[in-house]
Amino acid sequence: MTHYPAKAKYVFDTSPAVMLLEKCQLRKQLLRFGENNALVAPYRVSEEYAVGDSETTKPNLVLFREVFSPVFVEENRELLRYFHFDNSSGEYWVIAYALGHPDFICVIDEYFGRTISGYFNAKLTGTIGILKRMKAENCLTLEDLDCIKNTIKKSRFYLSKDLLRELDQIT
Repeated sequence: MTHYPAKAKYVFDTSPAVMLLEKCQLRKQLLRFGENNALVAPYRVSEEYAVGDSETTKPNLVLFREVFSPVFVEENRELLRYFHFDNSSGEYWVIAYALGHPDFICVIDEYFGRTISGYFNAKLTGTIGILKRMKAENCLTLEDLDCIKNTIKKSRFYLSKDLLRELDQIT
């Protein structure tokens, strides 16, 4: 069994927030998870979230702010060059925040952001890691997990075969 610190601190990117809040509809579970863990998101991530990814779904920014505390992030010039001096992506701001606050864990799913996090030795997890942690802290029921697994597998959300196996092993 994995040992977790009493209170972990997470800084979320847009994709995991969309998957957990909008696609899997885990509002109450995330609120319970947030009682024992810090859940923050840079202002840039909340801007990306507010735009949404389709015209049929209207993002719920009130819900987003209910779950994630918005944080101001100082620009990181060293990190910026890895993003071709373009600070418009949420991943940039998530990693920059974690570098300034090393007790925070980046929650990023995209390969590029995960790779850059690794270059800087930032702590890292993704949507599946958060789900595992939520289950370990009894914030998810088996019924929740079945629904989540079906939702993720039916979505456009890309998961490698290893991550799909990891998802299936959460019990």
